[in-house]
Amino acid sequence: MKHFAASLSLAFMLMSGVASSADSDLIIYTYDSFAAKGGLGPEIVPLFEKKCGCRVRLLASGDAGQLLSRIQLDAERKKPTAHLVLGLDQYLWGRAKPFLEVWDDGWLPKGFNKLDENYRVEKGFLPFDYGVLAMMADMQALKKAGLKAPTSLRELQDPQWKKRFILQNPKTSTPGLAFFLLSRMALKTEVWDYWKRLSKQWLLMAPGWDGAYGLFLRGEAPLVWSYLTSQAYHREHGDMGSSPRYQAILFDEGQPLQIEGAALVKGSFRNSQERLRARQFLDFLLSDEVQGRIALKNWMLPVLEPRAQTLPASFRSLPKPKKLIRATGTPEELDALLEHWSLIVGTANP
Repeated sequence: MKHFAASLSLAFMLMSGVASSADSDLIIYTYDSFAAKGGLGPEIVPLFEKKCGCRVRLLASGDAGQLLSRIQLDAERKKPTAHLVLGLDQYLWGRAKPFLEVWDDGWLPKGFNKLDENYRVEKGFLPFDYGVLAMMADMQALKKAGLKAPTSLRELQDPQWKKRFILQNPKTSTPGLAFFLLSRMALKTEVWDYWKRLSKQWLLMAPGWDGAYGLFLRGEAPLVWSYLTSQAYHREHGDMGSSPRYQAILFDEGQPLQIEGAALVKGSFRNSQERLRARQFLDFLLSDEVQGRIALKNWMLPVLEPRAQTLPASFRSLPKPKKLIRATGTPEELDALLEHWSLIVGTANP
C-alpha cells in the first residue's frame, strides 16, 4: 500500500547513495510509496545492505499495475533491468508469472512455511504484507454537505454522490481492480448495468492509488477508494478526538483482500551470486526486522506476527470487516472482463 507522503510528491527514489551506479548489486522495481522518503524502503534497505555487504537500488515505477507493465516491457526487449520486483499482488500474479522465476529448484524463502494459507498464492510469489480495501471518507466534508457516508456499492449510484468520489482504473491499478472484482462478485448479473450508471457518477478515475489519494487529501472529493489502514495512518498523524475527520467506511457487500508480494525477475541474473543475493532479500522480507515495521511504514498488515511485536492502537481499533473477499481468476478471464468493462464504461461516456 502506500505510504501517504508519496501521494503528495511522487518521484523515483534511489537510495543509500549508490543509486546512480549502474553496477548496483541488487536492483528492485517497486511502487512509488515504498521507495519514498518516510516509507518502508528507506527503513529496511540499509539494514539489508549491512547484512549482505552489498548495495541496493530501488526503482520506483508507479502503482502495481505499472510494475507489471515495466517487467513485461523489459521481457519483450530482452533487457531485464531489475533482479526483483516488489509490490505485485495476487490479482496480477497470473499475468506477471511468465516474466518471473517460480522456485522450481526446491528452494523456498525462510519463513514461507509459516505463512497462513490465506496469504499464499503460488511458489514464486512471496507475500510480505496484506491489506483490506475500503472507502475512505472525509467526515467534515460530508457533514458540511449534509450527507451520511454510503454503506454499500449500490448507494454510490444515488444522485447525491455524483462527482463526490474518486476511484482507480482497474486496468492500471490493483486497488481499482479489487473494486471492480468486488462489484462483480457482489452484483453478479447486475454488474454491467451497475457500471453503466456508476460511470456517470465519479469525479475521477485515477490511474493509480497515489494520485487518487492526493486529490482526496486536497479536498477534491469527500470519498476515495483506499485501504482500511488509511484510517490508522490519519490517527497516527493527529486525526483523533471524538470526531476524527478521516474514517474508513465498510460496505455491506464485503471488503476485498489484497496480498502484496515480491518475486525474482526471470533472466535478470548474470551469475549465481546475483540470484543468491536476491533470494536473501526475499528471506529478509519475512524477518522480524521487516515485518515489525510494516504497519507504521507501509500502512499495511504483516503476514507474520513479529516476536514481541503488537500492532499499534490505531490498527487495533480499525473497524472489523463483515466479510473479506479474495477474488480469483485466470489472466484470460480477467482480460476478457476488463475488455468488456472498457466497452461498457466507454459506451456510458460518449
